[in-house]
Amino acid sequence: MKRWVSRPAVIALVAVLAVFAWQSLTVHFNYGGNWTALFCTGARLQAPPQLDWEGIYRFPASDGYDGQFYHYLAHDPFLRKGFDGYMDDARLRYRRILVPAAAYLLAAGQDRYVDTAVFAVLWLSVLLGAYWLSRLAELSGRNPAWGLGFLLVPATIVSVDRMVVDATLAALTAGFAYYSSRGGGWGLYLLLTCACLTRETGFLLLAAYLFSLLWRRRLRMAGLFATSAVPALAWSWHVASLTRPDLLGKLASQSPMGYLRFRAWRTPDYSFPDLISLALKALDYLLLAAIALAIVLAVRSALKPSRDPRGFAALAFAVFMIAAGINFTLLDPFTFPRIASPLLLLVGMESLGGGWRFSWAPLAAVALRTCAQLVPQALGILRGLIGQ
Repeated sequence: MKRWVSRPAVIALVAVLAVFAWQSLTVHFNYGGNWTALFCTGARLQAPPQLDWEGIYRFPASDGYDGQFYHYLAHDPFLRKGFDGYMDDARLRYRRILVPAAAYLLAAGQDRYVDTAVFAVLWLSVLLGAYWLSRLAELSGRNPAWGLGFLLVPATIVSVDRMVVDATLAALTAGFAYYSSRGGGWGLYLLLTCACLTRETGFLLLAAYLFSLLWRRRLRMAGLFATSAVPALAWSWHVASLTRPDLLGKLASQSPMGYLRFRAWRTPDYSFPDLISLALKALDYLLLAAIALAIVLAVRSALKPSRDPRGFAALAFAVFMIAAGINFTLLDPFTFPRIASPLLLLVGMESLGGGWRFSWAPLAAVALRTCAQLVPQALGILRGLIGQ
């Protein structure tokens, strides 16, 4: 019985049920039962009038968050309804097509089912992420319950709260670690194809695997796996022909001097009571220190004689995070945690395979700051439960 309970599939199911329970409770007690609140739609921005029938929950005096744009995208994944006009950066959003398109296809193109399908894709991502992490732990001789650690990945926390696509990339990162440790195969090929279609940083996983193949002089296999980028590149070309230049184009056109300023140290000025503000400031700097430590550990992992694809992937994301520190700040406390999640996850896996015992520490530290944002919701749930 004990062996059955520990199976990765059961661990993954427990993770999904935990996510569903949290979302159900917060929607019920904090948002009046309106599930569209999880898309975090801001009242300052105009929403497509074609979706008025949904009664979208609007956060007052707010621009909302990225989830609102992926919500619109899921209703119009092929740019036929004009929903791209309601997005902050249509070209950027539409390149990240996997999650919205999967939801649209799951709903058979029926608008009344799309929102439910978007949630289903998130739950599937959590299921797969926890399952692959659990299987990896099992292969390393560790307890499969380590798979529940996927719930602490910042991208998972943010996606559960804001319905962004980062949890899916985090799940694919766990899958990358699992399949690459078993020698690759068609499962890894499909996974890398999906990663490139999820968001641009998915290409880093592919680049890392190609580099590992080239390092071992497996040229034919590298050529084969390189084709996994074709769907994403073809889709990006199609999107570029239909949309205006995006944020990446603007960043590329800025003055070179702009890249000499490291903006990550900019933290919010909190207006809470002194003790709470001080605690949040401390967590902000702990977050930065944790990511810096993860970068160091990634370099250390990449220099190992084994030349594991996971080490190369961690190094690729480490370089990316240094670039992110130049262009982004902590004024949005969710940005760094979610884009750093693949790095934190890959570094954290080192503790499963006999690496540094506390490799999971950077992930835990960043997760702590991310969870701090959910305290008001947790208090709302607690008040609701006590009041019943």
